[in-house]
Amino acid sequence: MSDESYLIAISDAEAEIEVKGSRFIACISPAKTPEEAIDFKESVKKRYPKASHYCTASIFGHPNDSNGYAYSDDGEPSGTAGRPMLMALCDVGIGQVTAVVVRYFGGTKLGTGGLQRAYKDAVLEALPDLAAETLIFKKPFSVNFDYTDQGAVEPLFERYDAEVWEAEYSDIIKQEVRIEPSKVDELQEKLKAATQGRVQLRPYEPID
Repeated sequence: MSDESYLIAISDAEAEIEVKGSRFIACISPAKTPEEAIDFKESVKKRYPKASHYCTASIFGHPNDSNGYAYSDDGEPSGTAGRPMLMALCDVGIGQVTAVVVRYFGGTKLGTGGLQRAYKDAVLEALPDLAAETLIFKKPFSVNFDYTDQGAVEPLFERYDAEVWEAEYSDIIKQEVRIEPSKVDELQEKLKAATQGRVQLRPYEPID
């Protein structure tokens, strides 16, 4: 997982181009998982039935992390559809996104270069209408503290935008918190000062 913030898709977008009689309809949507991408493709197929091809490209995480890439040429010659679509998404640096380009064949073959340009251009045509926001990376830490320190700890977490992802309340409070890396050192010092050193951020360990 990359420790950098990045843009993620938060809306759908659609655009159409025509090349030598063939229609290329690009449909783009947020997608965090392969299952979400599959569901979106199926919805596109229902909206645009009986097309020649439904080619896809997805980035399920950071746009620089190739482990989250997926693409399909859906019957087009290898390398002429899905990968150019993926490159269009990578070029704008957006993640958690999936694209489907629907092609209705117009009777004229476009050749390898023509197909690559058409599929990429269709995605690029739709991208300006895609709303996005910045996903802020937050690093996980573990923290344990007594109930007597809760009144000092929780306001600091709120002030430094620390997110509590997991918590266990027993004889003490155990929490998994996620914090922007740039805020870790200052929050650590504030916690120590507010609790006379009793509470500190520790390397992350899952709560049992």
